[in-house]
Amino acid sequence: MSALAVAHPRRVHLRPVPDLAPEPPVTVTISIAGGAAAGRDRVLAALRDLVDLAGTAVEVEVDGGIRLDPGARTAIRDGLPLELSRLEFDLLLFLARHPRQVFSRSQLLTQVWGHTHTTNRTVDVHVSRLRTKLDDPEVVTTVYGLGYRLADEAAVTVV
Repeated sequence: MSALAVAHPRRVHLRPVPDLAPEPPVTVTISIAGGAAAGRDRVLAALRDLVDLAGTAVEVEVDGGIRLDPGARTAIRDGLPLELSRLEFDLLLFLARHPRQVFSRSQLLTQVWGHTHTTNRTVDVHVSRLRTKLDDPEVVTTVYGLGYRLADEAAVTVV
């Protein structure tokens, strides 16, 4: 079981997007026991729906999670930038945009690298480096005999 799957309270911060809503941030603390990953996903989806109905521009952020900004090409965890290479960032972004999907090494080479002229081992090396830099060996799950996918417990948000 991943460290993120342990039933600890997680803080979800709902804060106005800069320059759009001047109200102070609202913090909601939610504790989910048992099926933490599925429960957390349902709660976050419900919060996003509620915010959409209210018409307020907000970001939903999970403490300890990773925030990817494709426009600025930045990765941030706990307010600190993560130093990822171009391919490490692209790999994490691709997996975050396709949660719960398994991709073969060949598919990742095509989608992330843009070609298949390198060896499948290239993907393994980049996944290993990404796990090391994120200090979390379980953020990218190996599906033996098939490939890789983002872990269900991985708190990665694309903004």
